[in-house]
Amino acid sequence: MNCHRCHGCMVRDHFVDLQESGGEWWTTTWRCINCGYVLDAVLERNRRKQQSAHVVLSAAAVSQDPHAGEELAELDSAA
Repeated sequence: MNCHRCHGCMVRDHFVDLQESGGEWWTTTWRCINCGYVLDAVLERNRRKQQSAHVVLSAAAVSQDPHAGEELAELDSAA
């Protein structure tokens, strides 16, 4: 399995649930040996929430900026 971040080698690793969420104390997930990226369902869900919130905030900032359309038009004409 390859890492989503750096395309390095992923290995199975064991982690301890320090929050005592009521489930198992130990969990097994995938971890990249190059960059340390951890592939876990809870972490992925939180990353997606954070990314979608960032996109919404960025879109709101652009819609409130009166000069944002001009900058985008300049970028399109330059390309």
